[in-house]
Amino acid sequence: MEYKKIIENAKNDRMNEAVEAAAELLLQGNVEDIKMTDIAEKCGIGVASLYRYFGTKGDIVAKAGAVLWGRIRALFDGVFESPYFLDKSGYDRLCELMKVFRVLYISHQDFLRFVDSFDRFAVNEKISPEALSEYERSVLDFYPLFETAYRDGVKDGTTKPDIDFGLVYVSVTHALMLMSEKFSRGKVFESDAGGEHELRFMVDMALAYIKA
Repeated sequence: MEYKKIIENAKNDRMNEAVEAAAELLLQGNVEDIKMTDIAEKCGIGVASLYRYFGTKGDIVAKAGAVLWGRIRALFDGVFESPYFLDKSGYDRLCELMKVFRVLYISHQDFLRFVDSFDRFAVNEKISPEALSEYERSVLDFYPLFETAYRDGVKDGTTKPDIDFGLVYVSVTHALMLMSEKFSRGKVFESDAGGEHELRFMVDMALAYIKA
């Protein structure tokens, strides 16, 4: 029994190493272009073992993507639990939370490019909902913070009580992420206002709609 436990622990360690290697590669290039052989070379695990551990490229990419989303969430550990944040009104907390998108655009454009690339890959490869479940949970990890702030805002009178906040959150998040992804690829036209300016404008519109 002890021997089996040692083997299982070793396998888990190697799987974690493979996921970490995949996560690093995902920040460096398009998901479509990364091969299982690249991941195998990066982590020093045979390709056959990778397929045995994960089944498909989609499975390991989804797990690595969840790790990357977890790292982004970890950047804000303690911030949204601090007295400075919690003592604000519900609306003011939403204003603070919206700054997450600005942080991503300014400091984590490699992550934004990954999200864009992953979305395309997931659709093209028809990755199953089961394989995407962990990734989806990581993506939605921010939502409870927004919802709690909104509901507290309804209680303190700073946010509108008669809106579908879940729909607002999904719509605004999708719009801001798509804009961030677009501008992370670089400016196309000289007439473009610029990513940060347009993001701030979209955030201001969303907050104006929510504010009581």
